[in-house]
Amino acid sequence: MAVSVVGWLGVAVLVAGGAAGGLLWFLGWPQLPASRQFDVGQLLDLLKITLSVVAGFGGVVLLAVSYRKQRVAEDEHALAVQRADREVVQKFNERFGSAAEQLANESPAVRLAGVYAMAGLADDWADKRQVCVDVLCGYLRITREGDGEIEVREAILRVIRDRTTGSWSALDFDFTGVTMENADFARRRFAGEVLFVGAEFAGGKVDFADAFLQSSSVAFFRCRFTAPVLDFRQLDFAFGRLVFDRCDFTDLELDLSSRRGYGSAVLPAPVLAENCRFERCRVDLSGVAGRIRLTGGVLDTVTVVDQDDDDEIALPWQDVELRGGTALPSRRAIT
Repeated sequence: MAVSVVGWLGVAVLVAGGAAGGLLWFLGWPQLPASRQFDVGQLLDLLKITLSVVAGFGGVVLLAVSYRKQRVAEDEHALAVQRADREVVQKFNERFGSAAEQLANESPAVRLAGVYAMAGLADDWADKRQVCVDVLCGYLRITREGDGEIEVREAILRVIRDRTTGSWSALDFDFTGVTMENADFARRRFAGEVLFVGAEFAGGKVDFADAFLQSSSVAFFRCRFTAPVLDFRQLDFAFGRLVFDRCDFTDLELDLSSRRGYGSAVLPAPVLAENCRFERCRVDLSGVAGRIRLTGGVLDTVTVVDQDDDDEIALPWQDVELRGGTALPSRRAIT
């Protein structure tokens, strides 16, 4: 700091000297009278000028010191913030490592604790929340058997379900190859990408009723449905979309009906089914028949329900094969 102050003082002296020299040059280097020719008033004026110049030098020094102190304080604050951030990240990393070790433990009780530890870390660590959720989804994709394993997997799905109305709604979820028993995502909100690739849905019901697809694509690719009821009633859309691709539906009820008619959806056909096979199914399209696009599929012995009282609307279906007595409601036709 002393070196900085001396430097600023030198600058002040140079500036003052330059200004004084320039003024004298501009005045033609006038000769000052002898001191005996000054009266008392003039001497007092000269003294005032001298004191003003000295005070100006002092002000420059004071400004330099204050500026330096401010810079030092700002640098110290920035370093303190960086140290605090590093300490926080270090603690998060330690928690992450501990939770990951718990998930890999042989004891189901320890793995169950690891599920909640990883979920709690995801709640606290916004920057790496997606990474924590990826670990939990990755655990579901691992084939593992043994006592207590079902409880561990159910706990993972439960913590995901409980948080997809809040801070986890914007995250991506990859459920590739996962087997779900009584999958329940009713009244959840999704703003990220949700993938079910090669997943199997067992149990008594798959429930997505009243789910809100804000800006995400909830996509089912080559999935197998053994649950007898698939409930996708009253879906709400913004920019989102529900996609079924190369899925098999056999001996089940698929309810896609909506009293609201997907009125808030931006896409003209927010529900898309491509190359899917429906066999011995009951499919309810009430209120939304004109906004569900089927492409390249087979409907074999399927009952299509449409209780919409609107005028005749052509169904946006392409290359759909109807077999086994499958019939459309009387006022519906395929485009």
